[in-house]
Amino acid sequence: MASTDRRSFLKLVVVAAAVGATPIIGCDDDSDGDPGAGGAGGAGGAGGAGGGDLNPSTYYTYGVASGDPTPTSVILWTHVLRTLEIKPLEVRYEVATDEGFTELVSSGAVTTDPEADDATVRIKVTQLTPGTYYYYRFEYDHDEGNRPISMVGRTKTAPDPNADTPVRFAVASCQDFNGRYYHSWRALLEADPVDFVLFLGDYIYETTNDPRFQDENPDRQATLISGIPLDPEGVALAAEDLDGYRSLYRQYRSDPAIQEVHRLYPFVAVWDDHEFADDAWQDHSTHFNGAEGSEQSNARRTAASQAWFEYMPVDLTRDAAASFPDDLRIYRRLRFGQHVELFMTDLRSYRDDHVIDEGPAEPATGKLTPNSSIGARNFLLKSGFDPIEAEAQPTMLGADQKQWLIDAMHDSEASWKIWGTGVQLSQMVLDLSPFESLPEQYQGAFYMSADQWDGYRTERAEVMAALADVEGWIAVCGDIHAAYVSELHVDFDAPEATPATVQFTTPAISSMPIQSITQRTISGDPVLSGLGLDELVPRFDELLRSASPHYQYGESDANGLMIMDVAGADAVEVEFILVGGLEAAEYDAGLVEKRRFRWSRGKQLSSL
Repeated sequence: MASTDRRSFLKLVVVAAAVGATPIIGCDDDSDGDPGAGGAGGAGGAGGAGGGDLNPSTYYTYGVASGDPTPTSVILWTHVLRTLEIKPLEVRYEVATDEGFTELVSSGAVTTDPEADDATVRIKVTQLTPGTYYYYRFEYDHDEGNRPISMVGRTKTAPDPNADTPVRFAVASCQDFNGRYYHSWRALLEADPVDFVLFLGDYIYETTNDPRFQDENPDRQATLISGIPLDPEGVALAAEDLDGYRSLYRQYRSDPAIQEVHRLYPFVAVWDDHEFADDAWQDHSTHFNGAEGSEQSNARRTAASQAWFEYMPVDLTRDAAASFPDDLRIYRRLRFGQHVELFMTDLRSYRDDHVIDEGPAEPATGKLTPNSSIGARNFLLKSGFDPIEAEAQPTMLGADQKQWLIDAMHDSEASWKIWGTGVQLSQMVLDLSPFESLPEQYQGAFYMSADQWDGYRTERAEVMAALADVEGWIAVCGDIHAAYVSELHVDFDAPEATPATVQFTTPAISSMPIQSITQRTISGDPVLSGLGLDELVPRFDELLRSASPHYQYGESDANGLMIMDVAGADAVEVEFILVGGLEAAEYDAGLVEKRRFRWSRGKQLSSL
């Protein structure tokens, strides 16, 4: 895709948002080997039927997508508009090596049931050629004589495991729809093409109007017809059933920028917490911090998993007769040539509860008030928390997944083993000793979040020690809504001279950055603001580096994504694309900044 075409797309996407249409554009070949994709169906159609004059955005409201590419297969996805009569629909598909569909390699039909799968379509196409671009489209009989054809999608299979070929992919997470726009995806569409997108969770947010981290904007607002009230007035709601979760995916996927990214690039995705509930563990949510008793709901968790499965193009099998956690296992590995293997983990389904109970006060960890996350999951005094965690020794991975990860990493022959950890492995401690207004016992080091691996530090050390003899493994994560590069150690309190490896943390696509959330949390808590912690926010990164010197780079008030380039066995390069102005509907390319880093085989980090 030529750079002029990328700029043209960004203009078209604004128009499409206003008229409710998804922009589909043709793209020229260029020297980077990107063949482009375009056309709203092309001549003829799937199976040779007519209907090319029908607007695909009307009948395929949420676009097309692909995912989990292997050297010989890929998953294709779409959603079709229901007919007036709720009945199963036969959807035809075609796959070709050219966007004119003169060189077909696969075709067929599947049946979708609007009640059973929300009219989503999932097809696994096999017997494909490694490292090859393919084009695909769909067609179905919406009503008599009306057979709309979808927009044309483009995908790419993974290279053969023995191929010495470069791999380039984006890393993203956390795309809250409420009050903020997907300019980060638009920045990706301006960048040189990638092979795929690695999405590390929080594809949706289960809440609307949550004042902790969501802003009201009538022009950019997800809604729930019903749900769990999070405040006495019932303004803030959380999804509680399958209809609620499905409706959120439909609203998020209505955005033209994310539709275009899905149309052009296959995704490799896992969930984090917000696909079910904030700071979730197993089938427990934490909305009320113990004030309403147990928040366990297996039915709600199962519904959340089903909706995620329906709307994500993942090569997984869901057992519709089972309930969570036996319905769906999402941890898996995917190989891309000689140099890249991904290890995707599930850090929610098997983890133990947070060590500190959200209900009662716990002075040892700085928990001053009952029924609060402060001092329980967030902002915990390190000196008080560490001995409690050491005695409890909670698991985040669960025994089976932990053994799978360790064995799979050791078994891999790829130059670079990339662990998608979801939440940060790196110890994230803020030093509050400079704040003389604090009581003496709180002038110390605080964990920012025990929902990350800091809350499961014993298992973190165990896993990292088990991986000590694995060459070329690195970690990528999201969740925390910031851009970080951090060296990793088995014991962060007694770091080795040479780090074990490195972690790259992608900022949020659109969700409020951690520094801004911290400011909102302090301002909204009379105890915290009364202690003078408002002064903390402008110095966030300074205080982080003071107590956590393994952070080599940090932007705690940033949005965007990362692009990782792996050209061979010697090094990986990561570019942070930082995007501003997300509260405004209009994308401003002048608010995009970039930072680039290189991690070498010799465990050396450099800024480029």
